Amino acid sequence: MKRKGFLKLGTMTLTTFVVLAMAAAGFGQQKELPLVRASHQPCMHALPTILASTFNWWDEIGIRVSFHYFVSGMPQVEAGQAGEWDVGAIGTVPCLFAGIKYKQPLIAISNDESVTNNLMVRPDAFNTWLKDPKKDLRGKTFLVSTISTGHYAVVAYLKKIGLKESDVKIVHMEQSAILSAFLSGQGDVAQTWAPFNYMMEEKGMKVLSHGKDAGVVIPGGVVATKKFADEKPELVAKWLQGYQRGVDFMIDNPRESAKHLGKYFREKCGINLSDEVCLKEFELRPLFRTKQQLRMFERKDGKMSTVDKWMDDLAQYFVEVKKIDAKPDPKSYINDKFLHMVDKAAKK
Repeated sequence: MKRKGFLKLGTMTLTTFVVLAMAAAGFGQQKELPLVRASHQPCMHALPTILASTFNWWDEIGIRVSFHYFVSGMPQVEAGQAGEWDVGAIGTVPCLFAGIKYKQPLIAISNDESVTNNLMVRPDAFNTWLKDPKKDLRGKTFLVSTISTGHYAVVAYLKKIGLKESDVKIVHMEQSAILSAFLSGQGDVAQTWAPFNYMMEEKGMKVLSHGKDAGVVIPGGVVATKKFADEKPELVAKWLQGYQRGVDFMIDNPRESAKHLGKYFREKCGINLSDEVCLKEFELRPLFRTKQQLRMFERKDGKMSTVDKWMDDLAQYFVEVKKIDAKPDPKSYINDKFLHMVDKAAKK
C-alpha cells in the first residue's frame, strides 16, 4: 500500500511539474512580442526610437525593437535590401534612390534639416581666397558624402551661384572622414550635416551655405523596407506609433531631449557634444506631429502633396546632374498609409 501511495504521489508530482512547465512555456510565448529592427545613423532622427526604448513604450505598444547603426544612408539602404533591418530614419536622397530602385516606401518625415546640411570653409577663407564664389570655387575640391542630403545641398548651392557639379572636384568621404581630413588641411570646402557641423564650428570653421540658404527644403525620411511594409504593415504602424510619440516628447521637452541626444552621441557614436550644443538641434530642425504630417502628405484635387513636391524637387536636381534618368512618380514610393494607421490608433 505504501509503495502504491508513493507511486501515485510520484505520478501526481510529475504531472503537476509537466502542467506547470507547459503553463510557463505558454506564458513565455505570450510575453514574446514581435520584433521590429530599426535602423539609424548618428543623427537626431534616431532619438525618437531611443526615447521609446528608454521609456519602455514598446511594451505598451506591443512590439520589441532592436537598434541597428549605420554611418550613412546608402550603406543603410543596401543593408535593408539584404534583410538586415525593417524600418528606420534616413536622409531623403538615399530615400529617393531607394524609392526608384527598390520601391522602398517613404512613410513619414523625421524633421526639416535644411539648415543643418552645410557647406563649410576654413576660418580665413572669406578674407583670403574666397571673394567671388562663382569665380573662386571653380576647380576647388569639395569633400562630400555623395548621394546624400548633403550632396543635394552642394548641388543646390552650386546652381545658385551659377556653377555645375562638374565645375568642381567632388571627393567622396563619410562624415567622420570629412571632419578629420578637412581639419588636417585637405580639401577646400567640406560638406557636413549635424552633428558634424557643430564639431566643425567648435574648431572655428565657417558656414559657406546650407540647404535653406540655397533655396531648397531638405527633409529627413522615415522609411520601411518594401518587403516588411508589404508583409507586416501592422508592425510598421506600431513602430511608427512609438516613433511619433518620441517626436511629440522632443517637441514638448527639448531640453530633456537634448540630454538624451547627447548621451546617444557619446555612447553610440563616439561624439562628445555639450547639452547646449545638442539643444541647437531642436532649434534648427523643425519636427512634425502626426496631424501635421498627414496634412503634409495629403494630395488634394489631384495635386502633389507638400512631401511630394519636396521629393520631386529633389529628383529634379539629380536629373539635371545626370544621376537619374527621369523623376519617379511620387506615388510610387511615398505612402501615408502608416501615418493614418497611427492616427487611427491614437483616436481609440
